[in-house]
Amino acid sequence: MSATFPTAPGYHDLTCSLAPGDDARYTLKLPAGDLTGLPLVLVLHYGGEPTGFYGRPLLEMLVAAAWPELPAIYLAPVAQGGDWQVPRNRDLALRLLDETARAYGVADGQRLLVGYSMGAIGLWHLLTEAPASVAAAIAMAGPPPPPDYVGRVPVHAINSDADRLFPIKATSEAVATLAAQGAPCEISVISGIDHFNVPGFKPALAALLPWLRAQLKIA
Repeated sequence: MSATFPTAPGYHDLTCSLAPGDDARYTLKLPAGDLTGLPLVLVLHYGGEPTGFYGRPLLEMLVAAAWPELPAIYLAPVAQGGDWQVPRNRDLALRLLDETARAYGVADGQRLLVGYSMGAIGLWHLLTEAPASVAAAIAMAGPPPPPDYVGRVPVHAINSDADRLFPIKATSEAVATLAAQGAPCEISVISGIDHFNVPGFKPALAALLPWLRAQLKIA
């Protein structure tokens, strides 16, 4: 992989080469100051037609916006030709995660995975396929974990009781079953927020900052 890793603070819309003729897009958001050893947040975007730097709005209106006081590196790759379960997109996310962590000196125990809707589906897939890739994960507005998910990574789901695409009952029951089996899974239920009201999930995500700090062992 040929990727670029800047150091200036702010948003950076970038491209990388996976193979000859196969370029991919990704956005990095960097804080000011020393970047060494900061936590790394991999964000998997929702569905739709992924034009341009499709993951950046999810950072701007939800994930990075929910944690303004957290000095962290945010990485938002763009899926192409299918969802995050497609091998090409799964491998893009995992390879970029590893390369970004290496470039900025991120420890294995300080890598967080966040997914929204299609991204939450991809989150469960990545945790099943490569559970050692992250230390914790947050699944928002998504379906239940797949039946083969074994629950090794701490996961906090955020779902709405007004979600028409992924009704909350199935996800709540699946998370409760996993928790009863000893898996580190839990859920926050928000009220009245439609599936497509992405910024509406911001208060619930902001409230998870203490949980996030505990999982990643950061002050």
